[in-house]
Amino acid sequence: MPDKKFSVDDATRLVAVGEKAEADARRAVRWFRVFVVMQAVYALAFTVSIDVAGVDYWKAFAPFLLVTLCIWMIALQHRQSAPRHGLRNMGIAVATWFALYTLMLDPALQLFSASSPWWWVLAGMVSVTPILACVFASSRR
Repeated sequence: MPDKKFSVDDATRLVAVGEKAEADARRAVRWFRVFVVMQAVYALAFTVSIDVAGVDYWKAFAPFLLVTLCIWMIALQHRQSAPRHGLRNMGIAVATWFALYTLMLDPALQLFSASSPWWWVLAGMVSVTPILACVFASSRR
């Protein structure tokens, strides 16, 4: 049976090792927050470019899709250090953003013929909130 007695020095050393492992784990998942913010910025830029700047849908969608594919490929390469269920939650959030804006907010603003660009910006910001909610993803435990 192993001896269950630790000296104070051994306990201090083990706590220091645990704290270093925690700091290393937090450093390893920092990329995920940048990934989430980048996805939210591109989603907002997509919605604003279409409805405020008047860019054609497909001319705005092609660069958005290209950038989204690029950052998702980078995220999939680093999926081992992603927070638990982080990529799954981001996929759900991006799908929610697309459905919320495309199927609900955009048609509603067109129905009420909102002429101010601020309504469209507000709708874009509201629809991006599911993506931004992933910034506060739980850590790996």
